[in-house]
Formats: sequence, structure tokens, C-alpha cells
Amino acid sequence: MIAKTYANSIHIEAMEKLLKRLSPEHRLYVKILNEIGATKGGGFGEEIVFKELEKMQLPFKYYVFHKLLLYAENAFELDFLLITPFGVVILEVKNIIGELEFQENPSQLIQQKETGEIKKYPCPALQLNEYKYQLSQFFMDHNILVPIFGAVVFASRNSFVKSSTDKAIILNRNEVRPYLRQFQKHKPTITMEEIEKMKDILLMINTPFAKFPLTKHYSIQPEELRKGVECSKCSFIGMNKRKRTWHCPACKTNDLYAYKNALTTYFLLCKDSITNKECREFLLLNNRYEAKHILSNSDLIKHGNNKFTIYKM
Repeated sequence: MIAKTYANSIHIEAMEKLLKRLSPEHRLYVKILNEIGATKGGGFGEEIVFKELEKMQLPFKYYVFHKLLLYAENAFELDFLLITPFGVVILEVKNIIGELEFQENPSQLIQQKETGEIKKYPCPALQLNEYKYQLSQFFMDHNILVPIFGAVVFASRNSFVKSSTDKAIILNRNEVRPYLRQFQKHKPTITMEEIEKMKDILLMINTPFAKFPLTKHYSIQPEELRKGVECSKCSFIGMNKRKRTWHCPACKTNDLYAYKNALTTYFLLCKDSITNKECREFLLLNNRYEAKHILSNSDLIKHGNNKFTIYKM
């Protein structure tokens, strides 16, 4: 059963918003552009594996979670977690194509593409084992004693593991369901009541993406961002506020609610709260009354009064 379904990464959306607000000459522009590509590739691999899990019919009760962000010694994010009567299972998904070789001393994954290009990645087996350790600490903090299993899953049919590792179980995506079925050979160690309790705890404690605001995460000063309201039709940033609407000078579009996307962008990139002054500066508004009207009608939570008023999502 699906306890937490597959969802597109808000991280990608936020990075794309950030990129639009940076100059192409910015020192981090290429780095963030590359991160967007890598994150999209990883998300595509997770979607492929999720579809395998969604079709799955196991001979025992289980729950599937996609993208859990938890805290133990530090924050850690799991691609997939399954709760079964035999323990919990972490699936660490990689969408890396080509010839793959696990190496030791130092531990790393070497990718060779058909073009001959060679790239190095952190060892996914070590990543998986670190997640297993962090999850064990998380469960200890919540007085839960449960066996923890895991596997690295290569999602692409164009992945060929030339040299594997004994540090973790390595699977192709078509091996996921047979791997999970084999757990029924074990003796159950978790009751149905405990499974339900764990499910509720995980759903309650799962934390939204922890790298917001992105300017803080990337050590970018808010002053480095392009300000203004973005046109949803042509992506021009700098729409003009007119009576009861926003006007795009580039494509002549009028949009009554264009400011909503700009406010979302602000919260993802700049801060988790906004003042009247910050609203004026980011949306390029001329007076505080326009900003107050927008903030008061944007389904935000108001804290404080007068000049000490702030608004939060």
C-alpha cells in the first residue's frame, strides 16, 4: 500500500525559480543549472521505481513512502522506505547510465558513457549504509526497535554494473519485487499494530525540504536576485502594477493574480517571512498600501501589528 505517494520535487521548481532570478554570468549559475539536470534525472529514476512498487502485490502487509526527510544526527532524505512485518527497507535509487564500476580506497562509483566520457560519483553503497545508520538513530529516538534492510537500485535499463561491491545489495529495477518477496522467508518481527504506529510517526514527523530558502543554502545575497513579478506567459520579470491587474510590457499580457507566483518565489528563495517593505522591494511596488492589500489577500498568516507585522506561508 502507498502511504506517501510519488511527488515531483519542489527542489527542482525552486532551483528553476532561482536560476531565472540570477544573471547568466553569476558565479553559481552553471553549478545550479547542472544541479537541476542531475536532480531531474534522479527524479525520473525514482518515478520509474515508484511505478514498479505501485504495481507490486506482496503476500504480506506493507507500506511504501516516497521521499521522507527525517532528522537524527543530521537531516537525511530517503528515496523510498517500506515498512513490512519483517523490518523496514530503504531503496536508494540511482539513475546513472553506462558502464558502472564500484571502486574502493577511496569508495566511489565510476561511470563510463558510450561516448567514452568518465565521471565519478560518491559511492551509493556508502550512502545507503549511512542512511541505515541515521534511520536506526531516528528509530531509537522514538523507542522503536526494528530490523533495517536496504538496497541500491539502478533505475535505467541502460545501466551496466561491470564491478559490484559487497558493501550493499545492488539491484536493477526489475529485481526490486523479487528482492522484497524474499522477506517472507523470514520470521515476522513487527506486529500489525506496530506497523500502523510507525506509519503514523513517519507521516507526522516527515519534514518539508530543508534547504529553503535557497539563497541561504547557496550563500547568495538577496540583492543578487532580479526583482519583480514574472509574467506567466512569456517569463519576463518586471511586470507593472496597474489598477486591479499586472501588465507585462514585453508581451502585453494582463494578469490579475501574477503576484502570487512572485510571493511563492520569495518564500522559496529569500525568507520564510515577509514584511510590507520586503514585499514592496521584491515585487517592485510603489507604495505600502498596495503591498498591504496584496499581503492581506494572499492566504498568509499574519503575525504582529503595525510596523512589526510579518506574514508567513
